[in-house]
Amino acid sequence: MSVEQSTPLDKAAGALSDAVSRLTGGSADRSAATDEAAAAQRDDGVHKDSAVSAISGVVSSLATAAKVGGRGAVVGGGLLAELLATTATRLPLRDKATLTTQHPGLDTEQLADSLVAAATRVSGTIGGAAGGLAAAQWLATPSLIVVPVELAAETLLVAAVELKLVAELHEIYDARPPGQLSERAPAYLGSWTTQRGLSGEGQRVGLASRLASAGTAALRKRITGRLARNLGSFLPFLAGAVIGARNNASGTRKLSQRLRADLAVGPQRIASQRVGRP
Repeated sequence: MSVEQSTPLDKAAGALSDAVSRLTGGSADRSAATDEAAAAQRDDGVHKDSAVSAISGVVSSLATAAKVGGRGAVVGGGLLAELLATTATRLPLRDKATLTTQHPGLDTEQLADSLVAAATRVSGTIGGAAGGLAAAQWLATPSLIVVPVELAAETLLVAAVELKLVAELHEIYDARPPGQLSERAPAYLGSWTTQRGLSGEGQRVGLASRLASAGTAALRKRITGRLARNLGSFLPFLAGAVIGARNNASGTRKLSQRLRADLAVGPQRIASQRVGRP
């Protein structure tokens, strides 16, 4: 193992990527024909337990990384932006061929519906799990000192799930940036930061280069904004679980709507009868 691979930041990025893989490996890979009642039952059981485990794992690795930059680096967003950027090159992304194989018979918009529904369920489950952890902590006041790190872990997990959704929506709308994942990751980060789709070759390349220079500040601002919004997850008792689930699901849904409004205007090689509908 190289020195780079053993750094706290690299380990935290690995833990975050692994958590996203576990959380999206079930519902995200299901076809649109999945029964909604079964999906809801699964989310109420296994996925909530998985989300609690995922948050706990990210908290542990993030706390270790924060010792280097200090707790202020977590709250200020600098460490979180760097960690998300590092994780972006490791996410378990599926290409269009894999997505269409896993969702046979769907047109572009139906496939997008399925991806959005899965990501929305997962982000909502993360918010509910974070709220559940907070409810337990209100009964043990000394543990409240770790709330900023758990808040950061929730924020990072949701951001990474959304980043995977950003990449896979670009796949199915034939707007994939050029190059390997390490080269495409800055463009996906730029899309998530601006909440806009990469609708043309020039825009894709331009966003990647802009993110390398001034985009880091915008990414940090977006992260800190999400941190503030996720504070609702840490209200007393189970109120935080309800608010956290609702806020996260709503944020993921709004992001997808903005992306699809941009991406659906481009050419598509997957047949679609629904492009152009409101």
